This record gives sequence, C-alpha cells and structure tokens, in this order.
Amino acid sequence: MKYIIIGIVAIIAIGFFISRTVKTNKASAEQVQLPGKTPQQNPYMEMRNMAFSTKAEQLGLPNIADDKVYGLITEMAMNPGSATVISFLTGDTSLYLSSGGGFIGAGQHEEVRQMLAQKVDRFQNYLSKARKIDEPSLPEEGTVNFNFLTKNGIYSVTQNMTDLESGKSEFSDLFKEVNEIITQIRLKSNG
Repeated sequence: MKYIIIGIVAIIAIGFFISRTVKTNKASAEQVQLPGKTPQQNPYMEMRNMAFSTKAEQLGLPNIADDKVYGLITEMAMNPGSATVISFLTGDTSLYLSSGGGFIGAGQHEEVRQMLAQKVDRFQNYLSKARKIDEPSLPEEGTVNFNFLTKNGIYSVTQNMTDLESGKSEFSDLFKEVNEIITQIRLKSNG
C-alpha cells in the first residue's frame, strides 16, 4: 500500500509541475488543455463534467445492456484538491487533477486498452453495492468515490481511504485495480 500512496503523490506532484509549466511536452499521453483556454484557466471541472456526461452511444457502445457498467469514474480526495481517474470499457482512460493538470490518451496504447477493458468489465461486480445518484459530488477529505456509469444512470459508493488502503473495505480490490490504471497512465505519460 505504501507504493500506491507514493504513486498517487508522484502523480499529483507531476500534475502540479505540469500545470505550472509553460513549456508544452507532447508525450504519448498529453497534458489536459482545452481548446481556447489559456494556461491560467483550470479545465478540471469542465473535463470532469464531460466525463460524467459521456453516454455509451458516444463511446460506440449502443447495444450494451442498460445495467452494464461502461465506465468507472474514481475520485480521490487529496490534500489539497482531488484526483479523478476516468476508465471506460472501450479502453479509454484519463487522469484529471484539480490543480489543473492531468493526462489523457494513455488508452491509445493497445496493452493499456486491453487491460482497461478487462478491468472495467470486472467493475460490474460492484454495481449492486452502489446507490443511484442524480448528481456526482466531489469526495470529502479522506474518502474515495467510485462512480459507475450505466445507461440507467450513475451509481456511486463512497469509501474511507484508510479502509481501502488497509484492505478492510469490500472495495479494496477495486481500489487496487484503479491504482494499477493510475500506474499505467503515469508510465505512458513519461513516454
């Protein structure tokens, strides 16, 4: 678990560094930058809202069952701010940091796409433990929100970070899987 925390801290540090750097680095996973936005404007909430509003049809998945999980949006409270990990059944994945940084495009690598599609497919096992929500909220300090996207709507569950890390939560395995996704995003963002 120590390495998971170190990995998350490293990602936040990288995101902070990238969000403060004017120099553009065109790596295989690109820094989040919305068209028409200046580097001083933070795209986090807009990118987060776009992820939550993504429909199965937009991903090319029009024929999946209404209760099939086609995406998982995991949000972790980080002191300060938060990190949002987007994972879709299609293999697309991104990481957004509330500091304004982040990475998109790691899913363009075939090995990441395959790994991610398998993981999102297994996320279905957790759907029955989540409750349907109208509006996703940011995680409170010390918590992680797991948000499952289906055609029927968004289902969410909030877990204590300490319980997830220690293995005391029934969602600890899911938390490990999300951290594996973060690791792949980080590795692919370094070229």
